[in-house]
Amino acid sequence: MTSIHHVNLAVDDLASATVFYRDVLGLDAIATPDLGFPAQFFSIAPGQELHVNQLDDVHQQRTHFCLRLDDFAGVVERAAASAAIDSVTWGLATRIGTGVIQLFVRDPAGNLIELNSQPDERFGDEFYERPFVDPECER
Repeated sequence: MTSIHHVNLAVDDLASATVFYRDVLGLDAIATPDLGFPAQFFSIAPGQELHVNQLDDVHQQRTHFCLRLDDFAGVVERAAASAAIDSVTWGLATRIGTGVIQLFVRDPAGNLIELNSQPDERFGDEFYERPFVDPECER
């Protein structure tokens, strides 16, 4: 095994999920085959996809996948504006041992997504003063 090809998520409203993944997280919608139910595929990186399907399913509280972002600050800003940030389940945004800042968001269906900055990426003071960032977060 050399890479993950895709992650599959169930949502209850494909239209709102599409807006979230395209407009908030900035993923490109790609051609989606007819699966017999509403679905939209997104490109994460070359050869890596997110498959979003409108299906009845049960969501776990802490289960998630992680995206390491080239535009962490921009995605966080859009996530905050859309009230998608979840600082309860895994805690406030903080810098972890790998050097990345870790922050969690939920899509409109409640799926949890971890967002990571690039290792050792630094931001202006205003980022660290946000209410969803741990005041002890290494700058």
